Amino acid sequence: MATIVQPAGHARDRHVPGYALLSPATDGAAIGPAQDEDGLAPVAAVMREMATAIAADGVLVAWHDRDRAPVLLFAGGACAEERHTRDEITDRALRAATGIDPAMPGQWRALEDASTGGLLTTSIAAHGGTVTITSLFRRIGIAARSPARDAATRWLPIVQAVSRLWAGRLRALTRLRGLTAAVNTSDVGILLVDRDGQCVFANATAEAMIAAGDGLRRNGGLVAGRRLADTLRLQAAIEHVLGAGEPAGPGDAPVVALTREGRRPLLAAIMSGETGPAGQGGESAVIYVFDPEQDLRRVVEPACKLYGLSPVEARLTCLLADGLSLNAAAAAMHVREQTARSYLKQIFLKTDTNRQAELVWLMLKSAVRTAPGCRTHYV
Repeated sequence: MATIVQPAGHARDRHVPGYALLSPATDGAAIGPAQDEDGLAPVAAVMREMATAIAADGVLVAWHDRDRAPVLLFAGGACAEERHTRDEITDRALRAATGIDPAMPGQWRALEDASTGGLLTTSIAAHGGTVTITSLFRRIGIAARSPARDAATRWLPIVQAVSRLWAGRLRALTRLRGLTAAVNTSDVGILLVDRDGQCVFANATAEAMIAAGDGLRRNGGLVAGRRLADTLRLQAAIEHVLGAGEPAGPGDAPVVALTREGRRPLLAAIMSGETGPAGQGGESAVIYVFDPEQDLRRVVEPACKLYGLSPVEARLTCLLADGLSLNAAAAAMHVREQTARSYLKQIFLKTDTNRQAELVWLMLKSAVRTAPGCRTHYV
């Protein structure tokens, strides 16, 4: 069953009193293209105008493909306001939709039913599936059906164009959300800035660094360092990467040290990003911010399990990877250095390494780097 969300502030008229955005069931049975109110509102406006032009009492739009159940996108008029009518119309409309050949978009047909009057249904290929538009006529005679079909046909080119634009926007939003999720799961701070150093996007790790206020800051919309000198170097590096005209090549990535209070500086590597059409100011740069003092235990511990290390061996390995000497690691574990050395020999055997530096190198190479809030484990 789909749920209804009634947007406020939309004009009402005689044929189509309003519209409602519909969301798929939360049980995962109906999964369709990504949707939001801003994206659907323009399409809904066109549907409302079409319903008014053909004197329909309601309109219902759904998306479906061959492998998944139909997803209701929105409903207008009687299809949105009267629950029993909407459910009945929805059931018949979706059954009609599955019977329409997606290879033949725009083939309108009327469906008769004693309780609901007439239904006029069409399908339009969009977003890897089919958009189905069903108009409800409470009372429509034989003579009125032909003019309604003709009026709907005249609207079809507009509806098709809007549907294609809507589908393209959904594809772009889907890619954008996927890319955003990908960069948000990185333990490296990632920022997208324009030529003036204004922040266009910052992933979750970068936002956490900015919130800490030590080394990386946001001055208004400007990406800045803790000190003025750092900010100037960062801005100069951005200008260098983007260049006066053509941006620098992908191999040119200057690194700026962003000083912190009592800690090693953050390291910011600047690379050229997307470049818009010439003369339109679409140049952007990507800043990768690395924290040399980040806690390595959470990324090394899963690698320890990969090599079958015991909890005490894993703890020793994490301490060594964090830069402690064997003596300091033994003290942190409250064991004698000789005991720690015995643990280390077992670790060498299990990891096929011979030296402490080689062990640390292997652990760091085997670590899976994800955002601080994400715990990884081998299965």
